[in-house]
Amino acid sequence: MSNRYSCPDPSRPAADAAIRRPAAGLAVFALLVLWLAVPAVSGAAPGDAAKALEPAGETAEEVPGIERDDSPECMRCHWMETMAYRDRDTRKIVDLSIDRDVYRHSVHADLACRDCHARGYKHYPHRTSSADEALHCVGCHAERGDDGAPDLTDISLEFQESVHAIEASRPFDCFSCHNPHTFRPVEDGAPVEAVVATTNRLCLDCHTKLDTPVPKGHEWLPKPREHWASVRCIECHTPVEGRDMYQPSHALLGAPESNRNCVECHTQGSELLSQLYNYRAAEQREQEGFFAQALYNDAYIVGMSRSPLIDRIGLALAALMVLGVIAHGFGRYLAYRKQRASR
Repeated sequence: MSNRYSCPDPSRPAADAAIRRPAAGLAVFALLVLWLAVPAVSGAAPGDAAKALEPAGETAEEVPGIERDDSPECMRCHWMETMAYRDRDTRKIVDLSIDRDVYRHSVHADLACRDCHARGYKHYPHRTSSADEALHCVGCHAERGDDGAPDLTDISLEFQESVHAIEASRPFDCFSCHNPHTFRPVEDGAPVEAVVATTNRLCLDCHTKLDTPVPKGHEWLPKPREHWASVRCIECHTPVEGRDMYQPSHALLGAPESNRNCVECHTQGSELLSQLYNYRAAEQREQEGFFAQALYNDAYIVGMSRSPLIDRIGLALAALMVLGVIAHGFGRYLAYRKQRASR
């Protein structure tokens, strides 16, 4: 029987040395790499370390606002999906979570938290009075007009005349419809279907009872879902007079004042659909060119007298007529030359 504690084999030290030599070589190599790397870091300027942590191709000025200043401290809590509280008055859950990726693609992506929110939020837990800060889109946009922020003065005046501002049972403002952490205007050239869906979703997010097969108050409207997939709610729920043909109106009308006349939409050159017409015409010019848009303008909805097939047949007949005139003229020219040659 062998003894675990017997004297070591005389040949063992040589074997151990053979094993230690490669390990020692690797250790020396690792120390050499670290030694060469340390001067590059230790000799760098204080700001170089921060630059090294920036994403490739992104300068400090291009870093989204949610990653600047003390915004990361705010996001330590507000990135959590469960960040919410129950309102004592309405008993509804108020969501306080912010999706980083969605905010990066919002129209306000360059703004840091403290650019809009008062310094009362700097300390945690926040004071109750901090929630009473007055945030005004119109004033902020006026101050940042030089940065490219659009002027919202006219929109504010329209909103003051809307049913939301006059008859709302609770305080109603820009934030009631537009979440500043996610809002992004529909890009120019987006498909008309996307424009309609995005705009109508703002309405249906609050008017959830209308998102049914037979929505209350719209019983007179045949196939409401098909209508809402083709036209925006604001086409009928905003006044036609004084409407900016390139800017959606915010003067929302109540049910009694809204349009219910089918002919106002189902006719060529509808004033109610003029904004959508202008957008679609601009989209077609962008995608197909002005000439193609002029020839194949199909900005109409089901029920109008326009038909793309009939348009194309008409264009083909017109082209044949032009070719016939050219052929007839060329034949007359050849006959004239032959007659003159015979003389």
